[in-house]
Amino acid sequence: MNPSKRTISQREARRGLLRAGVALPLAATLPTGQAQGSFPTRTIRIVVPWAAGGLVDTGGRVMAEGLAQSLGQAAVVENVPGAAGTLGAAQVARAAADGHTLLMATSSVAIDVAGRRKMALDPLRDLVPVATVSDSFSVIVVNAASPWNSLKEVLDAARPEPGKLSYGTPGIGSPAHLFTELLAQTAALKLLHVPYGRSPAITDLLGGQLSLMVATIPVSIPHIRSGRLRALAVTSGVRLPNLPEVPTVAEAGLPGYEAGQWLGLFAPAGTPEAVIGRLSTEVRRIISLPESAKTLAARGLEPRVGGPAELAQALRSDIEKWSKVMESAGIRLDQ
Repeated sequence: MNPSKRTISQREARRGLLRAGVALPLAATLPTGQAQGSFPTRTIRIVVPWAAGGLVDTGGRVMAEGLAQSLGQAAVVENVPGAAGTLGAAQVARAAADGHTLLMATSSVAIDVAGRRKMALDPLRDLVPVATVSDSFSVIVVNAASPWNSLKEVLDAARPEPGKLSYGTPGIGSPAHLFTELLAQTAALKLLHVPYGRSPAITDLLGGQLSLMVATIPVSIPHIRSGRLRALAVTSGVRLPNLPEVPTVAEAGLPGYEAGQWLGLFAPAGTPEAVIGRLSTEVRRIISLPESAKTLAARGLEPRVGGPAELAQALRSDIEKWSKVMESAGIRLDQ
């Protein structure tokens, strides 16, 4: 890439970050010209702040493989679960700001900020956006033996008896919790939240102990295909390739509803602008490859190509969105 064009692109990206409302650290706003020395000079470490095998882990491994091939240096994924995803994020925030340690984050970062979670870092101060990676959406499901065949029927059943219909989630402030709370607020009704922690709520849904769930695609599709669960609507703005026959929530009767998670790559604050620019270019190229799209789609992830400004805007928009939902529901994150 022509160096002068890259410099112009980086300036535009920084201006986009400022327009998006993300406060950049002073070191990240100073002109840097070329990166200090060549980059990369050693193994790139991508911290996934969740356990192996999940959606975030998939995104991290796609990025590690792609960056290793394109940059000519080894790239590894390190799973650092704990503290609702903030333990790994804090490690990245404290790492050397040279582009060799990156964070594969999700919109849970925005939820943490919106819910005022106590953290060992300030994501808006201590991290800088590199690039978007993918989006993921969920599906509203009920037990196949339930009397409801549409989302409208579920909502109609919930209105007369507030709090009677129950739904399970991994915990308070989880995406599933907020997606369902947004559904209830949009429909002007009350549902009973049952946080399960580490126990999978879908087991009780299959057993008939819960009324409904907003479940991830990888978790729900096997049960939908086997006929044990009935899919009523997807939380995306358009129908999903994995469930083309299932309407969106908006199509099912609640216009304007959309709820999903993004995956994005972040670096420690102060990382040289030229390094951010190169990483962003490589990530966008990797996401555009057919093999990357295929791997992500197999896990219910949709590629999302975007640079620092787009990721900054996604973060800011989600903070605003989930702040309103959590304030209205009285949700606070205590840990």
